[in-house]
Amino acid sequence: MLFNINIPKKELEELYLKEKLSSPGIAGKFNCSPGFVRNELRRHRIPIRTIQEALPLSNKPIYPRYNFSGNLEEEAYLIGLRKGDLYIHSANQANSTILVNTNSSKPEMIKLLIQIFSPYGHVWQGNPDKVGVVGFHCYLNKTFSFLLEKKDRIEPWILRNRKYFAAFSAGYVDAEGTFCLCGGKAVFSIKSQDKNILHQIQAKLIELGILLRPPQIVRKQGTRDKGGTISNKDIWGISVYRKDSLLKLIDLLNPYLKHADKRKRIKILKNNIFWRNKEYNRHQSTKWDKLYLREGVKYVRSLTLE
Repeated sequence: MLFNINIPKKELEELYLKEKLSSPGIAGKFNCSPGFVRNELRRHRIPIRTIQEALPLSNKPIYPRYNFSGNLEEEAYLIGLRKGDLYIHSANQANSTILVNTNSSKPEMIKLLIQIFSPYGHVWQGNPDKVGVVGFHCYLNKTFSFLLEKKDRIEPWILRNRKYFAAFSAGYVDAEGTFCLCGGKAVFSIKSQDKNILHQIQAKLIELGILLRPPQIVRKQGTRDKGGTISNKDIWGISVYRKDSLLKLIDLLNPYLKHADKRKRIKILKNNIFWRNKEYNRHQSTKWDKLYLREGVKYVRSLTLE
């Protein structure tokens, strides 16, 4: 006790252990120094927090943050989106704050990110720069720690389940995929540096009866794209051309795709396929069948994986 300041042990335990107040926080209540509070904690043999325990409590957010829903389909989608187009890291040593960061020139992508993350934390978007690129970031709590890892692979629990794989793929496609009409024909493609992820996606799609060739290098390391950006790795790509496979792919992804422009485009592709089937025929070109067989791609009927 100092200068007639008395903090009863029971009250100190309540404030420090149950309410998780810091030494400065308790000192403010009793008009004393944090050092005096720490001495009182030692005198009453109340265990003082380690730095690792104290850090999360000393970084209280300005805006409220909410726990992740725990839904595994949503988790798989977010992992796919993260591996495709998001920079996510821990903002402190205790991993109590997860920072989502990205830049995009596509307004639809910024709207999508706001839609996805605003229920969980405060989001911020900047003004477009000279070339129309907008910055985005969001602070989340540690229940989103599953987004910190960014390895070139799909987690086994996602590959084992059809719905989780579909959700992951939708997230990855929302970030990296393209649906387009090329030469009047519907085409789907993904281009990225994630060689292993693309091989895993291709193998799983084959298993589900969606035929496509193995990933190919579409741009080599060190070359420039149309915007002048030099790639620090090889860019790999996969594409789906067959009408029946495209329809199966759209059916697989449709329940989980969230990107407004891509949802619009899959309707255009479906209409194109239906029109071509009606105007011409329902048979696939043997050109692709021969190419697939030559590359070891065999047709496997769709499997029911739940």
